[in-house]
Amino acid sequence: MAIVTGGTSGLGAAIAGLLRERDMTVITVSRREESDVAGDASRDDTVQRAVSRAESLGPITLLVNCAGMGVFGGAGSYVEEDVREVLDANLVSMILFCDELFPRFTRDGGTIINVLSTAALIAKPGESVYCAAKWGALGYTEVLKVEAKGTQARVISVAPGGMQTPFWERDREGFMDPHAVARVVIQALEAPVNVSAIVIDR
Repeated sequence: MAIVTGGTSGLGAAIAGLLRERDMTVITVSRREESDVAGDASRDDTVQRAVSRAESLGPITLLVNCAGMGVFGGAGSYVEEDVREVLDANLVSMILFCDELFPRFTRDGGTIINVLSTAALIAKPGESVYCAAKWGALGYTEVLKVEAKGTQARVISVAPGGMQTPFWERDREGFMDPHAVARVVIQALEAPVNVSAIVIDR
């Protein structure tokens, strides 16, 4: 049983599709009405509804945090609403879902895949708040990896470069196919050795 946030578009939808092809039951979470659990992933009530829905169908063994959004502009161009929206979508949602499931994964077994971005590794002009959110998500994920040692939990960070997804208003030349990125993520999940970090750049 898997929960995939941001699971109705882009990379999240591609990962959810591949998991279903492998006969895994998937609960998608997003603001879109077509998701299994519609709501803001950065709100605790959405987390609780998603976990309850998944538990009703079987033991949860996989969490994929793929929810995210961006507001871009030079430093000094952001308003409070933009800052909060970017941090909620990219960082707060990840923390809330991980904090809910990580303790049981350490005890009963389970994998967390946190989808970050190369913006978590490289400072990018015009992306100050987005980078701040992703660097925060990377820091949180690295702590999870340390705390998972010696337990039944597994934590994988994924830092892809630009992909052709609805995240962008128009297609970007040279950006990657999210389905190709999703295949790499699933390969890491199924690998017989522990792959804890993936960087996928075009």
